[in-house]
Amino acid sequence: MNGVRPQLNCNICNTGDIHINGLEGPYTMVLIDGMPIVSSLGSVYGLSGIPNSLVERIEIVKGPASSLYGSEAVGGLINIITQKPQNASRISADLMSTTWGEYNADLGFSLNAGSKASVLTGINYFNFQNRIDRNKDDFTDVTLQHRISVFQKWNFERKESRLFSLAGRYMYEDRWGGDMRWDKRYRGGDEIYGESIYTNRAEILGNYQLPFNEKIFLSFSLINHDQDSRYGTTSYIANQKIAFGQLVWDKKWGRHDWLAGTALRYTYYDDNTPGTANAGGLNQPEKTWLPGVFLQDEITLAAKHKLLLGFRYDHNNIHGSIYTPRMAYKWSLNDNNIIRLNAGTGFRVVNLFTEDHAALTGARDVIVEGDLKPERSYNANLNFVRKMHFSSGAFIGLDVTAFYTWFTNRIVPDYETNVNQIIYGNLNGHAISKGISLNTDINFINGLKFIIGGTIMENTLTENGQTQQQMLTEKFTGTWAVSYKIRPLKLSLDYTGNVYSPMRLPLLGDLDPRSPESPWWSIQNIQFTYDGFKKVELYAGVKTC
Repeated sequence: MNGVRPQLNCNICNTGDIHINGLEGPYTMVLIDGMPIVSSLGSVYGLSGIPNSLVERIEIVKGPASSLYGSEAVGGLINIITQKPQNASRISADLMSTTWGEYNADLGFSLNAGSKASVLTGINYFNFQNRIDRNKDDFTDVTLQHRISVFQKWNFERKESRLFSLAGRYMYEDRWGGDMRWDKRYRGGDEIYGESIYTNRAEILGNYQLPFNEKIFLSFSLINHDQDSRYGTTSYIANQKIAFGQLVWDKKWGRHDWLAGTALRYTYYDDNTPGTANAGGLNQPEKTWLPGVFLQDEITLAAKHKLLLGFRYDHNNIHGSIYTPRMAYKWSLNDNNIIRLNAGTGFRVVNLFTEDHAALTGARDVIVEGDLKPERSYNANLNFVRKMHFSSGAFIGLDVTAFYTWFTNRIVPDYETNVNQIIYGNLNGHAISKGISLNTDINFINGLKFIIGGTIMENTLTENGQTQQQMLTEKFTGTWAVSYKIRPLKLSLDYTGNVYSPMRLPLLGDLDPRSPESPWWSIQNIQFTYDGFKKVELYAGVKTC
């Protein structure tokens, strides 16, 4: 997906996240079946261990969506839609191994539990225990990992096809990297350096349509995340509990399609860092209540014109009232040409230590300047879609989007004022994320398909009248996927790749010999798939790391 980039923040312990249009992972909200995994930890770990066999599709929305989804949907959101149990295969298995010694298994099962219930179960298992040191620096080149995740979803049949579903997921992960001589005897000690992270995460999601003539839905989620991390002698022990409930009323009335609702989120967060210490240095877990209401109206102005107006009000017990309006306009010139204009706002309450790996692993002291205020953003984007059908059966689709986001109260780590410190504070100025992206789909009747995209963007910070590029953000990204189906041989070829421009990197002062910018770099993969068997598909390929 053009403009969406997974980032590995630590080559030793494999902490990662997903960037949308150059914004860091905590600005991305992760949802499963439309339910927000509403936590900063969820943005980092929410995608890990979801069995591929259960995923029907993944939807990505770029840009702020806080008016509908609340906090943390600032850069965009990723919605993982799981299969319905009644549509899934009875048994499915996807087994994969690599020459590096990675082993991955995805297992799926579906069954009917009586006449009115169906169950879908998925298991993901990943194991990599091969210590590799190609650059001969006596440190692991790739993080060793051991992960298991179990997901189960229940659908219940009700009168008048009303919705009722329950789902749960549990994930355990053990990963480490560091000195090649390290083992668990040295965990947390200073004799041999290693970074070791244990993660326990449990989620319960539910959606229930109330037994009324009106379409009223109650959805909820409960999440518990325990993390035990040791970076040498530095420890990060954290627990986060989140309870979320939302009541939504969907009503069509003439030219209006109303969506109204109320939501309540409670967050408990505790760790062993200064982030949860009071002025006296004593531990004080964060307890945050965030009730809110929202209203959205999609108005059909004419046959080819639609206008969407939305507004959300939340009240944070620490930061007070938060308003997030939204507007969207759609003009369908004809069946093949569509123009969309969107504008909205976003907000995010930050917990530093769930997000910034550098604050925990380096030798720098962490300094927090004053009481941090929530970040706010103001966004607008213009989108044009054109579809072209040819008499030969070929198809070309074009999608062009220009986007612009203005941030206030942006919280940015300062690595440069003092090379021995990381200083956190609200930006005394503003930040801007802007750019333009172009995507094209090209399909031929002979089985050849192209998906090509590119984004030119700029993410800048302006403080005290000076503007500079934000660290670890590229100015250009490109993606492509080429697929070809050789039907007589029942063989498919897929060639995918991406390319990224240089990024600004943090240095340890003027004497640091490293380059202040990364080079141009690209990841490219090729895969062959044979589906000549009745119920078995074989694939093989080469991936770059």
